Amino acid sequence: MKNCISLVILLFVVSVSGQIVSSKTELQDAINNAKAGTIIELTDGTWDNLQISINVNATEDRPCIIKAQNPGKVFFEGRANISLGGSYIIFEGIVFQNASGLISSGDRIEPIIEFRDTSNNDCFNCHVRNIKINAYNGTVSQEEAVFKWIIIYGAYNEVSYSSFLGKNGVGSIINDNHNNGTPDYSKIHHNYFADRIPVGGNINGLNDQDAIRIGVSSTSLSDSFTEVYDNFFNNWSGEVEIISNKCGSNKYYNNTFRDYQGTLTLRHGNNTEVYGNYFFGNNNSFSGGVRVIGEDHKVYNNYFEGLRYRKPNGSGSSTTGGINVMNGIEDSPLNGYYQVKNVQIVNNTLVNCDLAIRIGTSLSGATLAPENLIVANNIILNSDINAFQEVTAPTGTSLYEGNITQDGDWDLTNGENSNQTVSSGLLVSGSDFYRLANASAAINAGVGTYSFLTKDILYGDREEDFDAGAEEFGANGTVGPYDLSNVGLTIGFGALETLSIGKIHFRNDTLKLYPVPSQGLLNLEKSESIIGEVKIFDTLGKLLHFEQVDTNKTTIDLSNFSNGIYVLKTKESFNRFIIN
Repeated sequence: MKNCISLVILLFVVSVSGQIVSSKTELQDAINNAKAGTIIELTDGTWDNLQISINVNATEDRPCIIKAQNPGKVFFEGRANISLGGSYIIFEGIVFQNASGLISSGDRIEPIIEFRDTSNNDCFNCHVRNIKINAYNGTVSQEEAVFKWIIIYGAYNEVSYSSFLGKNGVGSIINDNHNNGTPDYSKIHHNYFADRIPVGGNINGLNDQDAIRIGVSSTSLSDSFTEVYDNFFNNWSGEVEIISNKCGSNKYYNNTFRDYQGTLTLRHGNNTEVYGNYFFGNNNSFSGGVRVIGEDHKVYNNYFEGLRYRKPNGSGSSTTGGINVMNGIEDSPLNGYYQVKNVQIVNNTLVNCDLAIRIGTSLSGATLAPENLIVANNIILNSDINAFQEVTAPTGTSLYEGNITQDGDWDLTNGENSNQTVSSGLLVSGSDFYRLANASAAINAGVGTYSFLTKDILYGDREEDFDAGAEEFGANGTVGPYDLSNVGLTIGFGALETLSIGKIHFRNDTLKLYPVPSQGLLNLEKSESIIGEVKIFDTLGKLLHFEQVDTNKTTIDLSNFSNGIYVLKTKESFNRFIIN
């Protein structure tokens, strides 16, 4: 269960003009007159064949909002298309279901939501949140037409706290197009992706059946700076790529994958980080972890369990495995396979994976071995084929060091560069995943220096003498994997209302915060009992600070925090405070 509760603050919008609409005519009139600060609320019920195209240049403190009057009670059915252009537009609270009459042009169907209006004006700082798209698909004859549910253009846009269920046919659920090579700075977070099936039931068949695709091959050598985090992918089968990264400088973290087939694939682009993710393959064939292609990537603090590299027909696959570092093509075209260079695979944990770590696998004539590759401090338990498979030896200043395996053969030499095989005691089964055992060989066994390795997978602090694997023993972090109990509460459709500050019961009588506003020091005080766990979040729900307070009074140093609004949570209370 995800113990770190992500909290979203819905601030009151000042100087707004709002209206409730109950017909297409009223809605269109409201859109025609929309401006900064406008709030348009749609009445409960079913809205058939609704097309919305809006272009408003609103502001951060006065956004333009189009929303359900009561989230979850407004249904868009038939042919629905939402086109957003301008800036600071929020679209929320709608359920999309019972698609019909979808219009295809050539081999494509119009997307459901597009961050671009019908005059091709992109959206900037726009936010789609708290929506549900439920089995909103074309006909059987349209299943090979490309139907992307959401396409992101522009920059600084977000898709959050939404559920995407029952997708079939070709096309990503969310596609950040990165079409012109300029940075996107998109955020995709706290969403639930579930119950996809591939066309014809063939997981190794048609491409473009992923959940999320960031970028395209033609602009893949440019940077996007997109972040994909705190999403839950469950019961998922589409193609080999669940997430397809096709541009540079992105981050994928705190995501959970359960009962799935496919991988998180760094297909194109460079300088991407993958960390803090949980992969539970449930022994499904063709279930993998992270596939690595390109330069300057970092893959660290991830957990992999129950992954099986074979295709459903029983033949082996070069694209799967827990962590798969692939060969490149000489003089590769943009849509080919670039050589892996200067990649670091550090402090991951792999359990019950038939092929755990694979180096130098090949597709499509790829013969260039990885160059300057570091694979260090990974721990592997119960690999029944090969814990560390070197298909092609890396070149340059490559190094394997500090890796540990138990109950598995591998292609490393025990005792060389602190790589070792142990007979027992490496990990123990926990309630959510395998954890470090007392006296585990991984404790204090980390070698090398990695400036990015300050936290573990649970967001506990790494020690100076750090452990091998994804977890730091005794660090007491709290950011565990997601499961179904989190859907609608901390992630997915409905979670936004659950976490909204306006619906939280405050207990400020038991916990005092002062001074507020704070200028760097925040005092906490309770009259009768200890304070206990203290967590501080920003307004996007990101955990910024955690500590255990065993007294009834303490002072927290927040001098490194930026000015703004924050939320402090204990087991008994939620409190909003300001730093200025």
